[in-house]
Amino acid sequence: MAAPLYLDTARLGRMSPAAQQADRAFAALAGEEGGSLYFERLLRDGAEACPTAGSRFPGHAARPGVSGLKRTLRVLAGSEPELPVLLSSRSAQLMRLAARLLFRCCRNVLVTDLGWRPYHAILEAEGDRVGRRVTTCPLRDTVFSARASAADVVTAVVDRYSREGCDGLFLPAVSHDGVRLPVCELVRGVGAAREVRFVVVDGAQGFCQVATEVGSDCYDLYLTGCHKWLGGYLPLGVSFYGRRRSRAVVETTRDRMIASGELDDPLLRFTGQLEEGRLDGVSETVNLAPLFTCHGAATDQLATGPVAGSLLDGRVENVRLVGDLSCDTAWEPLPVSESVQSGILLLRSKRDDVRAAPADATRSAFAERGVTLTAYDRAVVRLALPDRPLAERESDLLHEAFTLVA
Repeated sequence: MAAPLYLDTARLGRMSPAAQQADRAFAALAGEEGGSLYFERLLRDGAEACPTAGSRFPGHAARPGVSGLKRTLRVLAGSEPELPVLLSSRSAQLMRLAARLLFRCCRNVLVTDLGWRPYHAILEAEGDRVGRRVTTCPLRDTVFSARASAADVVTAVVDRYSREGCDGLFLPAVSHDGVRLPVCELVRGVGAAREVRFVVVDGAQGFCQVATEVGSDCYDLYLTGCHKWLGGYLPLGVSFYGRRRSRAVVETTRDRMIASGELDDPLLRFTGQLEEGRLDGVSETVNLAPLFTCHGAATDQLATGPVAGSLLDGRVENVRLVGDLSCDTAWEPLPVSESVQSGILLLRSKRDDVRAAPADATRSAFAERGVTLTAYDRAVVRLALPDRPLAERESDLLHEAFTLVA
């Protein structure tokens, strides 16, 4: 039986081949070494510090330590080599740090209605705590109904930012429903109109789907994870510092929040202590497996070359193809301007009776026909498309599913 067509990467990516190998190698190491000094040295400094790693644990022969993993992630992100990287077991903790930084530096932070709602809730709670504002710029209707271009988006954000007296930005690189925001153009546009004190970017849907610009001096903090487009599967939160000018305030705020217990992430604390060679022996037991699977997935990603525009071009071409496939079925695409299109496509049913079905029923109906995707209420489905061309079998499978799930 053929494997299902997996188009749910925007929710949870499939574990990459090298990540699978790293997971097995980690299990072998943990089974033999437990928490030994050898294990700790391999984790901190990599295989180079453990001469017997290659013979005893072949799966770790080229394994870097935590610092090496961060170097690899910087390459993927286009970050400057000396800028720090934070690793955490829970990305929401990094968002708490981002919210604290935004309102430490800003009085009024602009967001859009395309952002991830749980992150906005964290930001709003911090704003309420310190008596500062969050201003929302509505973009969804103009992007999906009027098919606003990237230039239109910049104009709308600059206008709202200026009129509301904002001084900070929190933006998604790519929204969960597939809108790719021109973040650097937005930052430059609002900066020409008013001061921009701090910029945080949610890159959960952007990292390893579209080219990132962490090294472009557009961001102060870039938040992402490794379980979606990278293919690490096991959750691992990652944050890149974007600008030299804000490095000190990021590190000071991080340290204060860790010391006070407000930033309560065991992996963030453990990896920081490990790199500095000062394990205190009282930290919470932490799951280390994501460090290994993340490196494996990053190795696979780098083997295909940097995440460049050509990969996005392949995904956008598939968006066009799948949109065309649905035209003579009971489903229709929710199109956006190509200038803000990512590799994520939304479709909705044309039929009222299908729109009444719960999301789980819609998702199950597609799964029964060999297609794994994300489904929402009101019969809206989300497809995360690959950068490679779809095979004829896959196109036929999709067309059949669109025809039968009606």
